[in-house]
Amino acid sequence: MTVQVTTKDRLRTFILFPIYIVFFITLLFAIIIVSFLPYGKILGTKLYHFFGLSGLIVAGIDLTVSGTEMVDTSQSYVVVSNHPSTLDIFTHITALPVSIRFLTKTELFRIPVLSRALKVLGLPRIDRKRAQMNLPKINDSIQKVIDNNNSIMIFPEGTRSNQKALLPFKKGAAHIAKEFKLPIIPVVTHNAHELMVKGGVWFKSGKIELQILDPITNVDEYDVDQLTDLIYKKINEQLTS
Repeated sequence: MTVQVTTKDRLRTFILFPIYIVFFITLLFAIIIVSFLPYGKILGTKLYHFFGLSGLIVAGIDLTVSGTEMVDTSQSYVVVSNHPSTLDIFTHITALPVSIRFLTKTELFRIPVLSRALKVLGLPRIDRKRAQMNLPKINDSIQKVIDNNNSIMIFPEGTRSNQKALLPFKKGAAHIAKEFKLPIIPVVTHNAHELMVKGGVWFKSGKIELQILDPITNVDEYDVDQLTDLIYKKINEQLTS
């Protein structure tokens, strides 16, 4: 899919994108520095949330959220959403009433400074090609997320779809929910595919809606395949309604 951009969008991007890159690098260093201070994890998480909000402000996104009242902020969840856009990271960090940690591909941990910031924030590292081999380490990092009262965020399509329609879901979210006995929050992103897609960095302003659905609390009543199908069905029903 190709996002239609105007001259105004291009001009905003040429001006703001270099500024935001400098801001992003500065923020990474700030996250690392505060980790050495008392309450460093709390301060780092606040900067992480500010990163999410700042991305939306710079891109010119008007974000609306529904369903936050259904989330118990005192517990951890597996948060599962469709993945239509590059903007999804910013929207989910900002909109969800629980602090989330994304399953993060191992390639990002090879980037200096970013790698250290990811470790400070406690984002679980996953090598998709060796996931089974490294399962104990992955499980240990997920347990640390839960111990800090954070939630795991997963895009089960595995990559950005760049469209409204869903790609097939992978089973990782269901495996984690059952392994750690966590309820699942399905989240639906509307309209993000119209604003920014994979490989595109144009700051096209517009509206995105995040719809938080009823949590799935009875995960033990399903096997992995059934649970994956249920999550897919719940999200797809809202996208096609």
